[in-house]
Amino acid sequence: MKLNVEQVIQEEYADNFTLTKDEVEIYDINATLEKVMEKLRELKIARNKFINGFHARLTPDYRPRLESFTGNISDPVGDLIEYKLDNQQTYNEFNLQLNKLYSIMSKEENAYINDCLISGKSESSLKLKFDLGRETFNNIKNSAIVRFGIVFNIIVYK
Repeated sequence: MKLNVEQVIQEEYADNFTLTKDEVEIYDINATLEKVMEKLRELKIARNKFINGFHARLTPDYRPRLESFTGNISDPVGDLIEYKLDNQQTYNEFNLQLNKLYSIMSKEENAYINDCLISGKSESSLKLKFDLGRETFNNIKNSAIVRFGIVFNIIVYK
């Protein structure tokens, strides 16, 4: 069988590390969600502030992609200011971690973080998009919140 050159083979993985209802019981989901939302607000502000940095993005099918603009503006005086470098570096490190997190989360978890928490779409639109029941959706939602909290060390235990 000969493959067409334009045909793109996308690899799907069989492993799924979505946390179960029992595994998220030890975490305070509401308190962790508040911290996650705070971190995402910082991300939104920083994304506009550090336009030339690395940006973790999701494709329309919720696959992670790390982007960086190539046209850098030289600012030798600004580069010498310590806090500017630290903030840009912190932003870049955050996006590298976010990209890694997106790459190990399920498509539904990525969609919850991106669509509901970052973009402000309704949870019901996500349920309809993936044809999820209430119980399944709550499991995906809690798993995404906990996994985000663990990666960025903002998790809250009960």
